[in-house]
Amino acid sequence: MENKSLRETLTILQEECAEVIVEASKILRFSNDGEKLEREVGDLICMIELLYEQRIIDPGNVAIQAREKREKLKKWSNIENL
Repeated sequence: MENKSLRETLTILQEECAEVIVEASKILRFSNDGEKLEREVGDLICMIELLYEQRIIDPGNVAIQAREKREKLKKWSNIENL
């Protein structure tokens, strides 16, 4: 992959992660509904899909890490329905 394309993909990924953080904070601070958060998470998922398509990350390895994180959350968090 061309370095310029990689740089742009990762820059936009960073921006989308930050926007998800902002919307999550607004829900906690102001009891906003989740509509804006849904939009931002959708944008983030789009960028993750691009990372797969551009072979920057491997979806199989990501799935393994996601399962491992879920197991840690079962042990160390109070999140319901894991």
